[in-house]
Amino acid sequence: MNLEQTRATQAYDHIQKVLALPKADQSRYGTLALKLPILVRTAGLCQALHFVQSRGKSDPARPELHLLGHVADQLARVDPTIRDASSLCASVRSADLKVYLHLTREAGATLQWYARLTRSVLGIEPTEDMEEDR
Repeated sequence: MNLEQTRATQAYDHIQKVLALPKADQSRYGTLALKLPILVRTAGLCQALHFVQSRGKSDPARPELHLLGHVADQLARVDPTIRDASSLCASVRSADLKVYLHLTREAGATLQWYARLTRSVLGIEPTEDMEEDR
């Protein structure tokens, strides 16, 4: 399996777990999954991840933290110090420039799969204000 297939397979498995959440949480997860690739490009990986973490309000049941955990699972391929959402934020925050850029590229490629699968599996479409961000 190539890297793109690995990203897609893992993202699909994560989205299948999201289907078990209540509809409102699926919607929150999906909306954030659609916005996060744009946020990473505009604000940077570190700020985007900390924004998502702050939205989760440190409640592990919040869909925002599910998404962070999913991103952490994906980026653990690149950086073995990443184990969960909090170690993801810490690793990105303390990474040197070369590693930070690599994590940013990998996160961008990975997040595109979550956005695609959010649309196709969860059935959540971007709103007009999301379209304006692009």
